[in-house]
Amino acid sequence: MNKTRTFHMLLAAQSFSAFGDNAVYSVIMGVLLGLVKGGQIDLVRFGVESAVYANCLFMPFVVLAPVLGWIADRYPKKNVLIASNAIKALGCLLGFAGILMGANTMIFSYLMIGTGAAVYSPAKYGIIPELKDEEGLVRANAAVEMTTIFSILTGIVCGGLLIDTIGAARSYFVLFAVYLVSIFLNSRMDNSQRCNRDEKFVRVLHEFKGTLSTIFSSRYLYVPVFGAVIFWSSASFVKLNLQTWAQQVVKLTTATEISLLALWLSIGIIIGSLIAGTRFKTGQIWKSWIFGSLMGLCILLIVLAYAGYGVLVGELVVLGILGGLFVVPFNAAIQARSEARRIGKVIAVQNFFENGAMLSSTGLFWALNKLALSPVVTFAVVGFILLLVNLFWLRPSLKAGLTVVTAGASGGSCTQNL
Repeated sequence: MNKTRTFHMLLAAQSFSAFGDNAVYSVIMGVLLGLVKGGQIDLVRFGVESAVYANCLFMPFVVLAPVLGWIADRYPKKNVLIASNAIKALGCLLGFAGILMGANTMIFSYLMIGTGAAVYSPAKYGIIPELKDEEGLVRANAAVEMTTIFSILTGIVCGGLLIDTIGAARSYFVLFAVYLVSIFLNSRMDNSQRCNRDEKFVRVLHEFKGTLSTIFSSRYLYVPVFGAVIFWSSASFVKLNLQTWAQQVVKLTTATEISLLALWLSIGIIIGSLIAGTRFKTGQIWKSWIFGSLMGLCILLIVLAYAGYGVLVGELVVLGILGGLFVVPFNAAIQARSEARRIGKVIAVQNFFENGAMLSSTGLFWALNKLALSPVVTFAVVGFILLLVNLFWLRPSLKAGLTVVTAGASGGSCTQNL
């Protein structure tokens, strides 16, 4: 296997894939924004619909979690990546066909794209330990996280540009082509050397339960998994509420203007991921609670002391930097401490918890919108919760496990600081 070329192809392919997932969401939000402008729905209904569509991306990760780990460990990961992008491409065609026929198929289309994303993730993260040694995992995850987050947030921006300039139908067709590019790039990868042909489908629930038990009984897996959960649940909430907050407080009116806020956040995450990749060793997560607490404080500062667009840009960049510093070491620690033969299952369980938390976040967001609370209050709630969780759960959890014996991807072990 040409590990260097395969890793570069993986980075490029997953960039296009993540770009497409979030550009489609932005296109859908643009359609809803048009309904707001036309007086067909109000901002409360807009917030509720935003949460519903966001759940289409999260739900498959939760519902299909036992099967996803089995697929990632049973089949060559290159083939899994290609198949999942094909599912996403078909989802775009469904949205495109629905618009041509005058039917609203957006929710079914995005649910299919969410299914493809759920299949993609365990294979994407599961192949990294094959391409990098344990010492290189933090840098590799920093590269993956930088490209993923950048693609997510530029996807949001470009999706807004697409819906504002060429309309929904053509936007779906353009994004169908984006997934085809991702399929081509995945096809240029060398195939994974690790796939367990002895994996039996009838045992998926038993294996899923066993992986859950392994994570909960091992602090060196439990803490990083739930640290990553903290990041993604708060990130999904920020992404949702930024839409309504930008309209009400910042007075932005177009999908493009609103989505550009995400670009500043993405620049910060890229910087934070780069710093994490160069400053932290694999498994070094004991400082993470500090960055998580500062994220909560930064969110509170943004919404409780809004001081104009220029200051907001700087605050979003800082928030992104803190986010990159927070999440990258957790992902590397999970990969380094998972058994090679079942890494797909561990990542599927990680996705199960992360997306379950994101579903909870959208549920909270939906409930706060149904109560007609302002987006300022909504943001303050998530910032305060994030601060408390880091101070009163993550900090003592890390402190209680300062020294653990970690199992590396190669099967070796070492004593290491959390």
